[in-house]
Amino acid sequence: MAKTPLPSRKNRRRKASQPSAPEKPALRVRALAIYAKLRSGMSQRFAIVRTALLWFARALALAAMVALFVAAGRLLERHMRTSEAFATRVIDVTGNERLASDEVLRAAGLSLGKNVFEVNPEEAERRLVEHPWVASANVARRLPDTYSIEVSERKPVALLALDTLYLISADGGIFKSLEEGDPSDFPVITGVDAEAFTHDRNLRTRLLVSVVSMLHDYRDAGLFRREPIAEIHVAPDESFSVYVGKDATHVRLGKAPFRRKLRQFRKVLDRMRKERLRPAYVYLDNVRRPDRVTVFAR
Repeated sequence: MAKTPLPSRKNRRRKASQPSAPEKPALRVRALAIYAKLRSGMSQRFAIVRTALLWFARALALAAMVALFVAAGRLLERHMRTSEAFATRVIDVTGNERLASDEVLRAAGLSLGKNVFEVNPEEAERRLVEHPWVASANVARRLPDTYSIEVSERKPVALLALDTLYLISADGGIFKSLEEGDPSDFPVITGVDAEAFTHDRNLRTRLLVSVVSMLHDYRDAGLFRREPIAEIHVAPDESFSVYVGKDATHVRLGKAPFRRKLRQFRKVLDRMRKERLRPAYVYLDNVRRPDRVTVFAR
């Protein structure tokens, strides 16, 4: 077996005499690590602080801009509310028949010379519909100085006799008590129990809707002008009688529906006119024989 030759003594001495790299002391390594860690933490904290300061500066700038806009807006609003350029110069009122235009303006809170921003259209509409004669209203504002008002007035069709007389509208609602100056040439509803009518909403609605329906059928039958209704009497069972014409002819209708009965009544009047007779009463409420009419001539 071959033997590995040993280095010569000279080479061994040369190798042993070569200096090795000095090792870093452990304390210095730890110090460098701590320093690097501290520097990294400080960098992170500085970044956080810088970001916070940046957002704070942006918030201040935004707040300053908002304050500036608010101040400018208030100055603009003050100018618009005080400038003569926005004084009301034109108010167009349409749809009013009973109410005078001046009364409509007072109800709406509007007047010529008043700043157009003092009362907005919604507020004017709310004020108008609080007036008993106004059913609905539409108010528009056109800058710089114009309003337009369109009102729809209530149409009275009857008077209801309770503790006093009340006006009944075409939609079957009570909208005001009769006062001096109000129109009063309408049929008067009598016989209604005031206490029951006041406390029973269903009864109130049912009776008034029936009255309005009967008046509509009466007009459709061609009797409204020919035989004006003076009184509509409501019996305790809610059946109707009407007193018509100058001689207050008694016509007993019974309960709804009324259209067929009123057409029968017209035929009776036509026939009696040909015979130059006038009925004293006409009964149209025969439940068993709806086609039968009882008439008593004068």
